[in-house]
Amino acid sequence: MLCSILPGEAQAHGLGARYDLPLPLWLYLLGAGAAVVASFAFLTLFRTSARPIKDRPLVFTSGRFPRWLVVVLQGLSLGLFLLIVAAGLLGNQNPFKNIAPVFVWVIWWVGMTFLAALVVNPWRLVNPAVIAWEWGQRVRSWPRHSVLGRGRFRRYPAWLGAWPAGAFFLLMAWLELIASGRDIPRNVALGGMTYLGLTWIGCHLFGPSVWLRNGDAFSVAFAILGRFAPLKIAGTGLRWCWWLRPYAVGLLSARPLSASLTAFTLLMLATVSVDGLLETPAWATFVERFEGAEAMQAISYDLPATLLLCLAPLVLGGTYISVIAMMRMASGETEHSLRTLSGRFVLSLVPIAIAYHLAHYLSFLLLAGQFAIPLASDPFGFGWDLFGTVLYRINIGIVDARFVWFMAVGAIVSGHILATWLAHETALAVFRTSKAARRSQGPMLVLMVGYTVMSLWILSQPIVQP
Repeated sequence: MLCSILPGEAQAHGLGARYDLPLPLWLYLLGAGAAVVASFAFLTLFRTSARPIKDRPLVFTSGRFPRWLVVVLQGLSLGLFLLIVAAGLLGNQNPFKNIAPVFVWVIWWVGMTFLAALVVNPWRLVNPAVIAWEWGQRVRSWPRHSVLGRGRFRRYPAWLGAWPAGAFFLLMAWLELIASGRDIPRNVALGGMTYLGLTWIGCHLFGPSVWLRNGDAFSVAFAILGRFAPLKIAGTGLRWCWWLRPYAVGLLSARPLSASLTAFTLLMLATVSVDGLLETPAWATFVERFEGAEAMQAISYDLPATLLLCLAPLVLGGTYISVIAMMRMASGETEHSLRTLSGRFVLSLVPIAIAYHLAHYLSFLLLAGQFAIPLASDPFGFGWDLFGTVLYRINIGIVDARFVWFMAVGAIVSGHILATWLAHETALAVFRTSKAARRSQGPMLVLMVGYTVMSLWILSQPIVQP
């Protein structure tokens, strides 16, 4: 790691091209850490009291969506889902000649994350699985029957919480980052059909609101990210409303998250870090040595990455709980339980996950997303040219390594500064005195600075594909 910090060059991790830095990398890391420390010092000196969160002006304005717009959006979403499934099952199985892999892994998974975090979370409105279920229930006039035919939904076990969503999210991360065959169109289509079936079963058993809040990994993830966005929408069926608010204020929760949602938030942060780490030369070297060991010859190539993906959330979770314990001790107000404090402060880490996602995936979205232009004219790979775009060639000059690096630095530093502010505001609301709140933030500052430096180091590494 030290050897990679000394040279004055960095690789744009989302692009795979080298950019020679005008300054040594260690100066960027030092400057980024110093910026986070400076923001902490500013907040400590000038932000010494906080009004209760419930009294803040969280909403600028609000309104209601017209029903025709809801119908159009939901119809388009369901139509796209059917197109992706049909293309995956019936179309050309070359990932570059079929729209299913590009749409699911680039346009939807990466693009929806950006949309949910930076603009608005529309997933509940346009979730095709839920739309199909609700429309089916409306047509058949069975709005409140479970899959077993009873007249009301089953009670969701309180002890389960959002743990099912966390398990599905971990599986999704494994499929995205590690599993072979994830780009094969047929596998993408089968994955979509599996999600459709699981969502229908969950909605029939427990009702859509309860299931999406606890069992659907995508709904839970986008809901957490959507707390950062300036626009919020909510509703069911054809009745939908919207609210406009300042960025990040949705993360200032007056109530602690449950243990399962706290773990889910940490899992999101861990998986984006694992994604970057898996593509570094340091990891490639480790895997080569691992495979070279005689005792490991019969073990799958994916085993080290799978172990890393499973261990990373545990390590981050243990680190986070340790930081929370030190915060409680530093504040002097030990009557607060670790569970309550961890649930209150975990949302302050969400801007870090958003910043890393932006730094790591923006160039990927801008470049790989262009494949959707020719594939829109030939979604099945049958040689069609429906919209005259099939001859479009990818423009790799749309971004360069210099842009990617400085965008990554700006995103990472800004995300950690926002996280520091959120943690400070939460501390002022949780602890009785501003002095206790200030003392409590020392351990959190160490965590923020450490994560800033680690994130920038990962992003500075060249991409090494397995």
